[in-house]
Amino acid sequence: MKKRTTSILQLIMILSIFTLINGVNAQEWTQKADMINPRLFFSVSIVDKEIYVIGGTLGNPIDSVEAYVPETNKWVKKASITSPRAGVVTCEVGRKIYAIGGWDGQNPALGMVEEYDPKTDTWTQKADMPTPRSFFAAVAAEGKIYAIGGIAQNVGPVLAVVEEYDPSIDTWTQKADMPHPRSGAASAVFRNKIYLIGGVPTVQGPVGKTVQEYDPSTDTWTQKTDMPTPRTALAVSVLNAKIYAIGGTAQVQGPGLSTVEIYDPLSDTWEASVDMPTARVFLGAGTVNSKIYAIGGVAEGLGPKILPTVEEFSLGALNVAARDKILTLWGNIKRVPTHKLIHK
Repeated sequence: MKKRTTSILQLIMILSIFTLINGVNAQEWTQKADMINPRLFFSVSIVDKEIYVIGGTLGNPIDSVEAYVPETNKWVKKASITSPRAGVVTCEVGRKIYAIGGWDGQNPALGMVEEYDPKTDTWTQKADMPTPRSFFAAVAAEGKIYAIGGIAQNVGPVLAVVEEYDPSIDTWTQKADMPHPRSGAASAVFRNKIYLIGGVPTVQGPVGKTVQEYDPSTDTWTQKTDMPTPRTALAVSVLNAKIYAIGGTAQVQGPGLSTVEIYDPLSDTWEASVDMPTARVFLGAGTVNSKIYAIGGVAEGLGPKILPTVEEFSLGALNVAARDKILTLWGNIKRVPTHKLIHK
């Protein structure tokens, strides 16, 4: 009887400790330093824990490049992209950034590719993408970049085309089309497989919640569990082996969303996360040091106010003081003699 009572009391104390830990580890969003220049239709890439924001528009396509350093919460201007571009998509391979496609204000879609080297702060022209386009998704996997979907001009049609770029030989290769054409989708890579999320099948909509997995090793597509909320012009980022779908809009040119949903590729399931403070569409996002940074966008469709807003998402972490208190509490529990844990 004494042994059973002791076990119950110890279990209660252990549960109390876990409750404290969970309280300290609460998910939260925090405001960070605004971008130097607000912009729309830009792209985000990360090299060496710095977040690069590239291109975009402020009425006309711009060539501006800025880097955000989370450690100092400061923005730094970098060398401008060679050609002003909006709707450009970027990917990082081998600590270099590749800026692909978009439009320049004269051509409805470009195939242009430029390589940025953060070490030298310089841009170099590379082989054009075979299919000029904008509003497409792109992601790097196993040292290669996959450009997926998008539109060839503002009125459509929406594309299903997939093209693979190998930076090591500066060459593009045609791959299997995705099952359904989409633009405005977002993509992320997990365990060398690509996940394409949301988007629209035509420029008029409707907004989808489709999730498809692409395996570059077999050049095949697989349907996955739909996202709970339809979204296009969203951002995605990977954190702790899960994909976060952030913001976007549920209707073409509709209000921005603040909701965040988490996809687990291992279980093919979705769950809700903490809402982002600023609802927005056409935003960018990236993960540095186990924190997600949601950057820029607009509050509604193509609304007039372009946001410079940066917000940081954290799963929370035990600070030193809390950790020390928990360890001290557990040490005290273990030192208490068994007979004192039992009420006589």
